Amino acid sequence: MSAHQSVERRHPLAAAVAACFALAAFAPPCFANYDNVTNCNDTGSGSLRATIAGAGNGDTIVLNPVTMQCSAITLGSGEIVVPQNDLTVKYNGNNANRFTLTGNNHRIFHHTGSGKLTLQRLTLQFGKATDADAISIVTGKYTSNAVPGGCVYSAGVVDLENSQVKYCSVAASNIGIGGGIGAMKGLIMNNSTLRDNSVTAFVSPTYGSYAECGGAFAGVPGLGGGNGYINVNYSTIRDNAVGGSGGGLCIIGPLDNSGPQSTILNSTISGNSANDSSAILSSGLLSIANSTVSGNTSTSTTYTASAIFVGKILTLRNSTVAFNSATNGAAIWFNNIKYGSNAHYLVDFESSIVANNTSNGTEADVYSRVDPSRALTITGANNIVMSTSAGAPLPGDTLAGDPLLLPLANNGGPTLTHAFRDGSPAFGHGNNSGNFSNDQRGSGFGRAVNGVVDIGAYEAQVRDVIFANGFD
Repeated sequence: MSAHQSVERRHPLAAAVAACFALAAFAPPCFANYDNVTNCNDTGSGSLRATIAGAGNGDTIVLNPVTMQCSAITLGSGEIVVPQNDLTVKYNGNNANRFTLTGNNHRIFHHTGSGKLTLQRLTLQFGKATDADAISIVTGKYTSNAVPGGCVYSAGVVDLENSQVKYCSVAASNIGIGGGIGAMKGLIMNNSTLRDNSVTAFVSPTYGSYAECGGAFAGVPGLGGGNGYINVNYSTIRDNAVGGSGGGLCIIGPLDNSGPQSTILNSTISGNSANDSSAILSSGLLSIANSTVSGNTSTSTTYTASAIFVGKILTLRNSTVAFNSATNGAAIWFNNIKYGSNAHYLVDFESSIVANNTSNGTEADVYSRVDPSRALTITGANNIVMSTSAGAPLPGDTLAGDPLLLPLANNGGPTLTHAFRDGSPAFGHGNNSGNFSNDQRGSGFGRAVNGVVDIGAYEAQVRDVIFANGFD
């Protein structure tokens, strides 16, 4: 054994401390604390506000209703500032229960750090951001004042775990963005819900509303984008509203192929409304798998997306996009005329349903407004798409028949799905190129049954093997 090796073995604590210093630039402190909130007061010693103010970077703020003798806090003194780069606020209970924070017409959290604000087992509700909460945002060569995040604003990343954000709003006389959440770098949602949030803002007689992203945004708003991303899993984003663009989610990534990958997995985005792009507006790299986008509404009289606006790259795998409606548009809209030569399309549809979407009552599922010099090609297999524009050629085996979907319902699992009626062409004609163990509903709902895969987010669990092979 060398002398150097023997020194390392005799001083394990010194080695650990050295490792902490080596990683300090990349991670929260190695000796982060658990800081306990002791009461449900809005201010003062032991309050949530005071406990956060006194916490260190990387600490965990613990809400324990047993010791606090309460399970809800209502703000009366304005938003709670979170200055730490990384901080976790958690309810010390099981995933079936949540601690409630009510904004009382104040934004709840303003995270000024550049790292991650993690919220676990919380309900955030009735927060509101107004002109007094405006920040300066630089988009390209322009600087604008904008009001972001009705319940949560972060200069970094917001991470929702077993939490919900609801009934939050932004009201701005200029630009308003992110009715529920505004995150300048990223948004993570696991087993969480974002619902009934809204944005109202200045309306230009020429350009329309300056309200954006009714539910949440991730990334620097505006053309040119940033490095924003989302990762959503087993979550619901529903009934959010905005007078401008992006009713449910806005993902602002860079307009080349260098940006971070955004993913929506095992989730449902439904009932959101906007003038333009009612469910999802994405300028980055977006992958949607084992998910449902349903019942969203766009009201613009100029051509728009009733479900998903794609500024660059989209992968749609084992998913269902259905019953979205537009006054004038289509469910999935590819557009690089707006973004010019920086848009490079890579589009792949695998075992997915895009059907029963309408524009002024007429079937309207996929539309391409792509510069002819960069023609759009959709790759993939085993899909059902009932209609498409001439500029969006589909894979040769694409089916065009009605998938006979049933209404959005609780068919098991944590999120709502569309089952299908007997005789649906979705039955047994899909693929599992993504190697998913389960369908959208999760554990207990296999993605393949008797070796056969259905098209869309939902997999029929009981089937007759003979019928699955096509004999009647």
